[in-house]
Amino acid sequence: MTKHKRSVSAATKAAPNRKINKRQTSTKSGRPKAGISRAASRWLPARFMPLRRRPLAVAAVLAVLLVIGIPTGWLVLHTEAESGSGLAADAWRSVRGQGSQARSADGSSGDRTTSGSERKSDQKASGSSSGSRKAQGEAAKKAAASGAAQQTAAAGKPAATSPSSAPAATPSAKPTPAPAPAPAPAPAPSDGWHHNIITTIFWVGEAADASNAHISNAQSAWDGNWQANFGGYDDPNNRNGYYPAGFVPRENPFYFALPYNDLAPNGSRKASAGNCPNRSNSISWCKNAWIKISYGGKVAYAQWEDVGPMQEDDTQYVFGGGTPANTWGAKAGLDVSPAVRDYLGLTGVNRTSWSFVPASAVPAGPWRNIVTTGQGGW
Repeated sequence: MTKHKRSVSAATKAAPNRKINKRQTSTKSGRPKAGISRAASRWLPARFMPLRRRPLAVAAVLAVLLVIGIPTGWLVLHTEAESGSGLAADAWRSVRGQGSQARSADGSSGDRTTSGSERKSDQKASGSSSGSRKAQGEAAKKAAASGAAQQTAAAGKPAATSPSSAPAATPSAKPTPAPAPAPAPAPAPSDGWHHNIITTIFWVGEAADASNAHISNAQSAWDGNWQANFGGYDDPNNRNGYYPAGFVPRENPFYFALPYNDLAPNGSRKASAGNCPNRSNSISWCKNAWIKISYGGKVAYAQWEDVGPMQEDDTQYVFGGGTPANTWGAKAGLDVSPAVRDYLGLTGVNRTSWSFVPASAVPAGPWRNIVTTGQGGW
């Protein structure tokens, strides 16, 4: 009985070992199962114990870390080395310094036993002298360029200059175009008449107001004392026949204005003044010239004594076949005196026809009683 109990006890004691061996051994082949051994589990932290049964997953994670980590680390080291800052840059310069020392040694073997202190000093010297080497390189380039320029100049050829050193080209000033000549007037009507011209009334001494664009007629374009030389105010409302009431004028009461002045503002004669009829005058070649005016079957004659309405250089219309350029108010092209108005029976704003006529061709009439011969002046 004693032996039987002892054998049972031995079997019982051996049972745990058999159980452990069963877990570690394949039931079919007897080969050890894949897993983490008891020795490895002793130093593995408790939170990683479940990984003992997943060795393939652990291997996959490690492989991914290696694949990502190695290129990433190399990229960081290379970036720091290229930028010249950080520990990686210092290590890179150290490696390059050692390589240059090895290549500069005499022979293929040379003296490769450079001490640590010498290598450190070489690294510091290479770092501190980089700026001086760059400056020396720039100076050498300038010296070479200067020498090439001198050689080229000696050979009689102009030295080529770099774009940065070439002087900026200054734009040449554009020549001021010559003033265009005045256009020639359009051909005058074959019969010499300007037809259907809007005609308004003006008079010597007319005050400046809105009806005449605030232009006083106490003076004319050619006579600074027009009202005084005329003899007074040519009142359009108080008349004595063709004369103003109260006095007999000293100049012809039959007068008109056309939009052309042969004198420039500075007193010089315009190039177009040759179109004026009275080129024998000493001041204006237009003043005192004669025209005939037709309206309602009647014709009156008058002398040119002022410039207007509103224009003073309308050669296309006055001496050609154009229409008046005036766009102000009634857009008139002819101003006539109260005496012309009364003779033709005008009512204020009418359309008339007019034409130049030589003094010798002016017939007798009320316009011949007093003829203006004064040259005017300012």
